[in-house]
Amino acid sequence: MRRTKYLWLLVFVLGLTLVVAGCGGKSADKPSGQAASEDTEKTSWELIQEKGVMTVGLDDTFRPMGFRNEQGELVGFDIDMGKELEKRLDITLEWIPTDWSGVTGALNAKKFDVVINGMSITDERKAVIDFSIPYVNASIGMAVLKDNTDINNKDDLKGKIVGTQAGSSGYEACKKLVEEGIIEEDNLKQYNQYPEAFQDLVIGRVDVVVVDVTTAEDYIGKKPDVYKIVEEPLVEDMYAIGLRKADKDLKAVLDRTLTEMMEDGTLTKISKKWFDGKDMITMPE
Repeated sequence: MRRTKYLWLLVFVLGLTLVVAGCGGKSADKPSGQAASEDTEKTSWELIQEKGVMTVGLDDTFRPMGFRNEQGELVGFDIDMGKELEKRLDITLEWIPTDWSGVTGALNAKKFDVVINGMSITDERKAVIDFSIPYVNASIGMAVLKDNTDINNKDDLKGKIVGTQAGSSGYEACKKLVEEGIIEEDNLKQYNQYPEAFQDLVIGRVDVVVVDVTTAEDYIGKKPDVYKIVEEPLVEDMYAIGLRKADKDLKAVLDRTLTEMMEDGTLTKISKKWFDGKDMITMPE
């Protein structure tokens, strides 16, 4: 009787050991299963190829990079460059208008795959997103009314009402001038879009608009009797495609394609079309 009792106890202990070992085995297998899942996860470029579509964020009022013509169609330098990307990468670009002041957050939230919209490379943006190689060599300048003789350099901005677009490279330049004590913070007006700033310049609500020179020249070209750009630029500026930091494969594809388009003259041709015959392209070193 006693031997039978011990025998049942031994069977119970062995069974319990097997159950615990089995549970432990499942627990040990889980991390390797997760790693395998991560290893097989598709990259952004692979997903774009699979769908055949790359989504692109832009401010659709940013002349001459990407804006609406009288028929409501998207046109501009970046739109033409995008058409070339479509042909060379065998994909379709889907353009998604977005609020420029929150463009980097929207990119990281995966509202679109990239930003193609004359996006300036700044230290603040580099902290949260990545960039392709630069493709346009621009600068930040000052647009004033044609008869303005008071503003000739950044020091002349003291005491002036300055307009710029919120979240733009022009705003970044203005912030530095505020820190330097050249612009008073209360004298800096931010607009959702540059057209609003230029309208206020005409009616005298601001004295100057701090803006990308490429954009200023577009406005001046249409109304040369109204606006002019101050000869001395505020900041040198480079345009590039904005990407998420994790999308290294997509960056490599875009860098290679942009380089090809620079070397074969495609981007120079587009530049001369949109920048009044000027070649604004940054050639790869």
